[in-house]
Amino acid sequence: MDYTTEAILEGIGMSNNDVLNYIYRKFFPDTCRFVENNSGTSEDARDLFQEAIIVIYRKLKKAPLVLTCNFRTYIYSVCRLLWLKKLEKRNDNLDLVKSDVVLDQQIDDVSKSYEQTEKYRLYQKHFKKMPADCQEIMKLYLEKVSAREIAKKLGFAGEDYVKSRKYKCKQTLILNIKSDNQFTEV
Repeated sequence: MDYTTEAILEGIGMSNNDVLNYIYRKFFPDTCRFVENNSGTSEDARDLFQEAIIVIYRKLKKAPLVLTCNFRTYIYSVCRLLWLKKLEKRNDNLDLVKSDVVLDQQIDDVSKSYEQTEKYRLYQKHFKKMPADCQEIMKLYLEKVSAREIAKKLGFAGEDYVKSRKYKCKQTLILNIKSDNQFTEV
């Protein structure tokens, strides 16, 4: 069973074991990979993930939490920030974040950055699967090359063909992205 972001937040706020187990199953592997790739162990990742859940729980108890991203992005961002703070403590070379307001802003910034990266990866994944002529047409359009110039450059019959082909390529790309399971996550 999959939970919506709202159901997950509600479950955390109510300490619902089913929801908490779901969160660990679904989202912990991302955190574990991140921590292990950044000077940590799986045990560090487990502690960190638990800490992130507690941070979210405390935020929920203070005030309703309205996310502008999906829960995967949010929990990853919280874990990432907490891990970076732990690494700072280990190295003792940077000032630590002490304010919840600053932490909230950083989480939001990291969430947006992560979400944009994930969207771009999804776009690239499907863009690379498109036929070469579609890729070339779309690249040239993004570079603001006119349909006439594209037709000449690629040896097409005319502007109308280029416009029609671009439309079909774009529609196919959109359809492929939307039909990808990852689309609902990002």
